[in-house]
Amino acid sequence: MEDKSTLKIIRGIARISGTLLAVFCLIFFIGYLIEGINKPTADARLETYNIIVFAAWGIGLASFILAWWKEGLGGLISFISLALLNILAATSPVEGSGYTPLLLIFLIPSILFLICWRINSKLQNKS
Repeated sequence: MEDKSTLKIIRGIARISGTLLAVFCLIFFIGYLIEGINKPTADARLETYNIIVFAAWGIGLASFILAWWKEGLGGLISFISLALLNILAATSPVEGSGYTPLLLIFLIPSILFLICWRINSKLQNKS
C-alpha cells in the first residue's frame, strides 16, 4: 500500500515539474523566435550547434509530455536528450560562454519518471 502512495506522489511531482519546465522553456523559445530570428550569425558552425542544442532541448521537453502516458519511454528519451543538452552546453564553441549546473534541473523530472516506471513495474510483478 505504501508503494502506491509513494508512486502517486512521485508521479505528481514528475508531471508538474516536467510540465512547468516545458511551458517555461516554450515561452523563452517563442521569445527567442520573435527577437533573435533576424540576427544573422557569421559562423555557420555556431548555427549548426544552435540547431542541435534546440533539437535536443525540444525532444527532451516533448518527452515530458510523452511520459504522462508512457513513463519509461518518455523518461528515458528525455533523460538521454537532456543529458546530451548538458554535454553540449558544457562543450560550447561560443566564446566566453560557461556551463551552468542549473541545467541539471531539467534531468530531475526525467529521473522521477524513470523511478515511477520502475516502481510501477515492481507493483505489477507483485500482483
